[in-house]
Amino acid sequence: MLYNCYMRTVEFRRLLDDKNSLRVRFDLEHGEIVMFVVQLECSFQYNEWIPVVRYDTAHGFAHCDRMHPTRSAEKTEMRVRDFNEGLTVAMFDLTNNWSDYRRRYEEWLKK
Repeated sequence: MLYNCYMRTVEFRRLLDDKNSLRVRFDLEHGEIVMFVVQLECSFQYNEWIPVVRYDTAHGFAHCDRMHPTRSAEKTEMRVRDFNEGLTVAMFDLTNNWSDYRRRYEEWLKK
């Protein structure tokens, strides 16, 4: 029997250090990413994990949400060919720039 569709979900959390982590989830269908979420979560106090930056494919397109503690998130569309490239870009950005995103969010918390 042949199946028309094969879907696999991959989900994991990557600790960057004791106060910062990436939460990653994506669905694969025939080797292609059909949805993804890559979220930087930071713990500032009380051991509560707060989303700071999220890349995802909600609303049918790849985009980045930069969270703010006192106003709505800033949404930016990703200029990528497909969700495979989007996931790669998201992982690269958050893995390499998480400390800058955390520092910016900390500054906003002080205001």
